[in-house]
Amino acid sequence: MNRLLVCALAFTFATTTAGCSFFERSPPRQTPVQNENRQSPAKVETTQPPAQAGELQPGQASGTYTAKGEVVELKYAYAGRGVRFGSESLIILLTDKPIPSEAVAEEIKSTPLLEGDKIRGLEYVIEENGMWVRFHPSQYQESSSNKLKEYKVENETVRGVDENDGSLSDGKYARSVKFVAAIAK
Repeated sequence: MNRLLVCALAFTFATTTAGCSFFERSPPRQTPVQNENRQSPAKVETTQPPAQAGELQPGQASGTYTAKGEVVELKYAYAGRGVRFGSESLIILLTDKPIPSEAVAEEIKSTPLLEGDKIRGLEYVIEENGMWVRFHPSQYQESSSNKLKEYKVENETVRGVDENDGSLSDGKYARSVKFVAAIAK
């Protein structure tokens, strides 16, 4: 009986520690979400776990943010390197409308479309010691020593998930997004 108990404890410990090495294994595969333009033969209401950022293609975002009661759906993702707060950072823009290809570099540099209220979205600045996010057009900002969930930069592509229930702002500003973006050169 004692051998069986020892074996069970050893197995539990081995499987638990194997699951803790986040960056060494890929996320579990899940069924891709169907494109809204495709028609499915039958609509079946099922509860699915949240999709992983890996299911999106570069340039795509999924999710929403809420600013003062207004919910904005985000569909597009852009990334590039730029200077924020006096240091080189990775900048990620998640938007409700596409940014014209000829305007992406300038938008990463100084966000004229986001600040000019032409598009709405989230602006992330990822630094070594944490991250900062700004809601556009409201200009609400948060910073954190935490990084995004499932955050990964690989082969000039950045991917991640961010979830914030708005507890810092009494629910006025919340976000639940995932994205994959090619890093502009």
